[in-house]
Formats: sequence, structure tokens, C-alpha cells
Amino acid sequence: MIADSTQKLMPHRVGAIAVLLTLGTMTVATAQGASKSDPIAALGAEIAALRADYEARIERLEARLADLEARAPAPRPEPSSQPEVDELAALREAARQAAGPPEATVSVSTPAAEAPVGRERNLNVLNPEISATGIVVGNSTSEDREEFEAQEFEIDIQAALDPFSRTRFTLAVREDGVELEEGYLAYSSLPGGLELLIGRFRQRFGPLNRQHLHALPQSDYPLVYQAFFGDEGLGQTGLSFNWLLPRPWATANEITLEITDGENEVAFAGEEFEDFSVLGRVKNFWQLSDATYFEWGLSGIAGKTATDADSAVYGIDFTISWQPPGRTKYRGLTWRLELLQSERDDEAGVSRDLLGGYTYLEGLVARNLYVGARFDRVENPPGVGGHDAGIVPYLTWWQSEYVRLRAEYGLFELGPDGESEDRFTLQLTWAAGPHKHQTY
Repeated sequence: MIADSTQKLMPHRVGAIAVLLTLGTMTVATAQGASKSDPIAALGAEIAALRADYEARIERLEARLADLEARAPAPRPEPSSQPEVDELAALREAARQAAGPPEATVSVSTPAAEAPVGRERNLNVLNPEISATGIVVGNSTSEDREEFEAQEFEIDIQAALDPFSRTRFTLAVREDGVELEEGYLAYSSLPGGLELLIGRFRQRFGPLNRQHLHALPQSDYPLVYQAFFGDEGLGQTGLSFNWLLPRPWATANEITLEITDGENEVAFAGEEFEDFSVLGRVKNFWQLSDATYFEWGLSGIAGKTATDADSAVYGIDFTISWQPPGRTKYRGLTWRLELLQSERDDEAGVSRDLLGGYTYLEGLVARNLYVGARFDRVENPPGVGGHDAGIVPYLTWWQSEYVRLRAEYGLFELGPDGESEDRFTLQLTWAAGPHKHQTY
């Protein structure tokens, strides 16, 4: 029975084995076909073939280059340029013979080592610097006089003419007419620190006379200036030598010598010129610290009056100024004192000496705001007698470097009887152009 069962199962086993063999054969065949059709393997084989071909070509090119170098001829020597030079010289000679002899021969010599000359200062030679200033005041006095006044208008023209000289013209326009206040030629680069002015100029007497009206610390000149030199101060025509000395004792030292016509009507002959007037001044400046400087000077001018009498004015001045570094826009203090003496002979030849002076104290208390007071006193001529005196407190506010407002109250004693006069002044000053309120 078992044998029958075995016989019955045999056909089924044979069939299963046949199926397994068939599947195995197909699997092996499939694997072999896949390996033959793998793209990565094919790409690697192609790259290897290209590389071999490339190396073969490089070898052939190197061999060919070596063969060409072996066949190249020897280098030839460079041809000489002498024939070309000779030919060019022959052409030039033929051209000269065809043109004939020159009509004239000009010899130009150039200095071997000439120092260069800068032209920076005369860049505006065709376009001078022009400035203008205006001063308008309003006055109210105890004599019931109230008025607005165009105190002064100035036109200022300056220009550098060449590296050695410059010029300046200042026209003052007032209600009573037009006046040439300054007009001079200046040589400022002479040897030894010497400066020369030729023309009409405000003279270097004391620290304030050189300043124009719009640059003064108060609304007008001190009473002693007005009494000895006139309302507009001392300005004449002639020569001015100013010498900046070395430093033998002070931080800076200046000596001034001026020879001018005696044009000043108050001190000298006025328009009826007879003799020269001579001015001398010595000024010394000390920088005491980073914040403080001290300056003092001696001044003197002598000449003749219209009656050929001797006339002279002498003065001494002191200035102390304090401006703390880093705070110069907010804090500062200046004190100035000047004393003058006038010696003038009368018609009988008797000398009449007059004394006068002023002092003022000015402080910067806030940005652009100044507070100060000036005291004046001057003796009157013998025919008048007595003296003039005054105290002038003031407040100055700089709106900007172009515009300035000032309020002053003046209390004066005038004449031989000491008559009192009060004056309240509002002053507006403005300026346009590169040269504004110059204080020298």
C-alpha cells in the first residue's frame, strides 16, 4: 500500500523538481542579462577608452613638437639701426636746405633751478572780494529827542594783486556824504616780518582806532578819541611800516612807524597841509596760559597844526582777556584800559595839556550774549573848561556772525557845568561778504 502511495506521488515530485529547475535557469539568465546591460559599468568603460585615446594624442603632439624644434634654423642677429638713423639725418638736412637760412635766431635761456612761485593768493585777481556792512540806530535822549539814524554803510573791496601785494578800498556812506575811509596797497611778505601800507588807512594808535565803526565793542568810539581825533577817529594818508619782531621777551612784539599827511582836522592842520605827522607804536603780547592773554602798548603821534604850532598825542593801553578752552562760545571776559594825553601849543606858544581815557569790562555770559560797561572821561580845552564823562552799560546779542543787536544806556556829564544827559540806543548791525566785523 505504501508502495502504491509512493508510486502515486512520484509524478508530482518529478513535476515540482522540473518547475524549480526551470525557475533557477531563468533567474541565472536574467542576472547575466542585467549585468550586461548595467549603465554605470558601460559609462566607466567609455571614460576609460576616452582617456586612453587622449593620452595617445598628447604623446603624438609632444613628439611632433620635438621634431619641429630640432628642424628650426639658428636665430639671426638683430639688424643695426644705424642706416635708419643716417637716413633720417639726411632727410632733415635736405629739409633745412630747401627751407633756406632762418630770418632771425632767438635764444631762450631757462634758469637751471628756479624756485616755484605760488599763485594761490591772486586767484581772485579778476574777481575781488566785496563786502558790505550796515548800521542803523535808534536814539532816545533826556532832551526829548527821538530819532532813527542810518549811522553808516560801508562797501569794502579787497583783492590779492600778486604773491607779494594786496589792496583794499573802503567807502563809508553817511547822511552827510561819502568818504574814502581806507584805500591802500599792502606789501605783507617783505623780509624780516615787515609789512608796508601805502595809501589812506586808519592808523595804529591804541587798540581801537584801527577798527571800523561796525567792529567796535560799543556803538561809538570813546569820548577821548572823539575829543582828540574827531568823531571817526584817526585816519590819514601816507606810509605805514609794521614790523613783527622776533621773541626776545614777549610771545609777540610789534613796532609800528607811520609817516602821514597832517589831514586830521582836530589834531593837526586838516586840509591845509604844512608838515608830515609821525606815529610810533610798540605792542607786546603775552600768552599767560591756554585761557588768558595780556597785551600792552605805547602809542604816540606828533605833527603841526594849521597855525604851525606843535601838536602831539600820547597813549598807553592794557588788555587782559580770558577765554576758557572748549567754552569760548559760552564764557569769556575782557578788560581794557587806555590813557591818553594831548599836548598842543596855542597861538601864543603856550602848551595846553589835556588828559583823558576810558576803560571797559565785557563778559560773555551765554552763547552769543555779551554784557559790558564802559567808563569815559576827558578834559575839555581851556576855552571850554571842565570835562566830559560818561558810563555806558550795554547788552550785545549776536544773532549770527552776520547780524548783531545791541542795547545801550548812557549817562553823561558834559561841559564845564557838568550837565547831565541820558541816552538810550538800539543798534542793528549786519554784514555780507567774506570780510565782516574785522577787529584787526
